[in-house]
Amino acid sequence: LPGFERFVLSRVRDTCILRTNRKARDFARPELFTRAFQPATSHSQFRHMTRERSSMSRLLLAVGLCGTCAAYAPTGSPRPRRGLVVRRAEDRAEQIKKLNDMFYGTSTTTTDAAGDASTDAASAADDAADPLSDLPLWRVQWNALPGERQVYNVHVPHYTALFEKLVRGPKPWYFGHILLPGGSANLRIPKYALPDGPEATTLGTVMECLAVERRTDGCLVVVSQGVGRFRVRDVKRTLPHDVVDASWVLDKEEGDHEAWRAFEFGPGGVKLSSTSAEVAELSPLRLDRAPVQSGIVVEEMAEPVDDDTASDDVEQRVWDAVAVDGGLLEQILMADGTPAEQAKIRLPPSLLALKPEAAPDAWPTARRRLRLSFAVPAALGLVDVAEGRQGLLEAGSTADRLRQVERALTRRAAHLRGILSQKLQKRREN
Repeated sequence: LPGFERFVLSRVRDTCILRTNRKARDFARPELFTRAFQPATSHSQFRHMTRERSSMSRLLLAVGLCGTCAAYAPTGSPRPRRGLVVRRAEDRAEQIKKLNDMFYGTSTTTTDAAGDASTDAASAADDAADPLSDLPLWRVQWNALPGERQVYNVHVPHYTALFEKLVRGPKPWYFGHILLPGGSANLRIPKYALPDGPEATTLGTVMECLAVERRTDGCLVVVSQGVGRFRVRDVKRTLPHDVVDASWVLDKEEGDHEAWRAFEFGPGGVKLSSTSAEVAELSPLRLDRAPVQSGIVVEEMAEPVDDDTASDDVEQRVWDAVAVDGGLLEQILMADGTPAEQAKIRLPPSLLALKPEAAPDAWPTARRRLRLSFAVPAALGLVDVAEGRQGLLEAGSTADRLRQVERALTRRAAHLRGILSQKLQKRREN
């Protein structure tokens, strides 16, 4: 027995300390084991020793199991931990996808009942006739602009449910991007409640979901494209996220859209370039929903105008201000010592294709200006992404929006001139 005690003590000290109903440090004291095998001298000591022997039995069992596992464990080759982790992650992702398919349903699921099939067909036909009649809302603390592409990291449960259900329905996958100060934290505050909350934003951007990637942690990466503006008319559901009945919002210059419907809705999107990359960058603004032909509700901001001379003037002033903005940035870079060739400011293709001389003749001027009024502030970051962009969305006409863009460019030019003056003065002093 003394030899066996030493064996147990060595295993405890070399392998592990098993904690049962005593502190771990008590098991490293030799007197615990010697006391456990001595005869009892009183009833209380007998009860105390019985508990110790019970603990000792559990300890011996654990030590024996440790020895057995160590004896049969493979040696000489590392465990393939990384491959196992990757395989488990893939299995978990597949299980999550199957559970989501069971909960939300799949777009390829068929029904055996003729009544259910006819109901689904009627519902799909209604959605196709008016895609904004059942529009789910993505209410966040920043704005998106028509024509702009955004990438979302969706981690909030009610919005992951939104996109999981959206992509299982028929295309186009439309949802509404609308400003909510504070984001989801203020979603249930009465003053932000749609449609009549005193501080609720009712005008936003219709987004088309282009792609969704599921991450192993349950988050979604969503790629979306702004296709137009909408206004909330009524709220249909509020849980787990808002679903509304909305109407398209058009600028007063847009007029009849049938002349350019085929041009913008042809295969591959807007046909402004022969390369697929640039075509994707210039995907269409889908505002051509004529109320007479299709029966879709459209909100027109004002009566159409006959003369667009004012729009011609303000568009040219915007292009001049864009050129001044780029020139000032180049001078600031060169004042910092950047070589002239490297300091050259190049406009993105999405802006260059909107110049009057670069755009196709078939593309209506009103449509090109509409795109320009959103593309310039989006590409150059002229206004803040919340209230500043909301002002652009609320503009009643393309000309009014271009004037806002012109004023923003003028303010930034004054700021850039101040920076340039400071840098030139610093160079003269040195």
